[in-house]
Amino acid sequence: MTDAAQLSRRLADLRSRRDAASADETSQTARRGAVPEELRRRAEELAERLVVAVDGEWVTGPAGGYVRVEPPAIDLPVDRERLGQLPDGAPPDVPLICLDTETTGLVTGTGTVAFLVGLGTWAGDRFRQVQLLLPDHAAEPALLDALASAIPADAWLVTYNGRGFDWPLLVGRYRMNRRAPPAHAGHLDLLPFVRRVFRHRLTDARLRTVEAELLGFHRGRDLDGSEIPGRYLEFLRDGTAWPLAEVVRHNHEDVRSLARLLAHAEARLGADAERRTVPVGDLAGLARSFHRVGLYDQALDCLEVALEAPPERSPARRSWSTILTTRADAPDEQTPRGGYDREALLVERARLLRRLGRHDEALATWRDLGLGGGPWAGVGWIEVAKILEHRRRDPVGALEACGRADRIAERARFLGRRLPLLEADLGRRRRRLIRRIARQEDGRRRSAGELALDPGESGSPTGGPLAVSA
Repeated sequence: MTDAAQLSRRLADLRSRRDAASADETSQTARRGAVPEELRRRAEELAERLVVAVDGEWVTGPAGGYVRVEPPAIDLPVDRERLGQLPDGAPPDVPLICLDTETTGLVTGTGTVAFLVGLGTWAGDRFRQVQLLLPDHAAEPALLDALASAIPADAWLVTYNGRGFDWPLLVGRYRMNRRAPPAHAGHLDLLPFVRRVFRHRLTDARLRTVEAELLGFHRGRDLDGSEIPGRYLEFLRDGTAWPLAEVVRHNHEDVRSLARLLAHAEARLGADAERRTVPVGDLAGLARSFHRVGLYDQALDCLEVALEAPPERSPARRSWSTILTTRADAPDEQTPRGGYDREALLVERARLLRRLGRHDEALATWRDLGLGGGPWAGVGWIEVAKILEHRRRDPVGALEACGRADRIAERARFLGRRLPLLEADLGRRRRRLIRRIARQEDGRRRSAGELALDPGESGSPTGGPLAVSA
């Protein structure tokens, strides 16, 4: 076979392979076009059932459709100026978007989908809500587009554990759909705020517990969150929509509780006059929240108000018969939840005073704690030693304070309750202070010797320690 014939044969073979590949690609393209159409019809069928079950409406767009539910608005005024005075508070002139999701799983992995997004915002004193419900996975782009259009770029999100779960999950879904997540100006996650300020008097920090024990609101019969993924997956399998009505109601109450919690925080903690009426433990938590964001003056004000409250009455001493007949792990009914440690408040106050540069007041507070003989006495004397050594340049006084702390540590050792951290700090501090005092003594002796060797006196041929005999 000549070279020309062999080349022609190879070219023909390449053309046939190209045509076969093109036909296969056309077939695959046709199949890809049929699948979205089939999924679209299925999503519409499921959406019709959802619309009836949850009393919503079917909204369609270029990316598909979703079910929209809009509950009636309620009056829920919030003073934005006072709310902005709280730690991490949003500026008063930006919109707030309360957000909560219901998902197909309890983790933020790539396989977890947010099938229901509840939103709430204020129009004056009216709180309005809207819920976006996903009828099928194929309709997710439409729901994501609707969510993006509902969040202005200057808005602040308000969530409950949203920083750790809801928002990272939604960001992941946007990225999986090759979309940019909606921009927003800030994010107020109320779970850390509740833990810092109110956790001391709550059984736990779940939103339902906050409703019952803090807001005084009881939902009644409500769906447990662990049941929600199963109900949606069952709906996708057999199309039974009525169980999702309870899921929508649950989400509706979650979003409304976010607004109620904001209103409660603003009304009870947003101004100095109201703060004087709240439990002292709330003020201590609020002070820690201010301290965390660097608002030290506001934190100190909260502690001052807390310390003005009368001391709590000490519980009655239990009899030996009560002690011997009570289980060691039984809860102490005599100590009410929500109590506070007054000395711990004084410790926080002293630390704030030191941070604000008010060292004299901090020194007085630490000394009072040391003289009080309570559990913070050893720490108090250590802090006194620090201020005397580094601020007052008084190593002798600092060493005396260390001696007082050492006696407290010795008494704790005698009682079998060693304080290893305190003992280690004392050991290092005492050695350093002793060396510093020794150096100061050496310096004074040398200065005294130099004065004795003043040239006006030691140059005399007949006197002074360096006089030379004739």
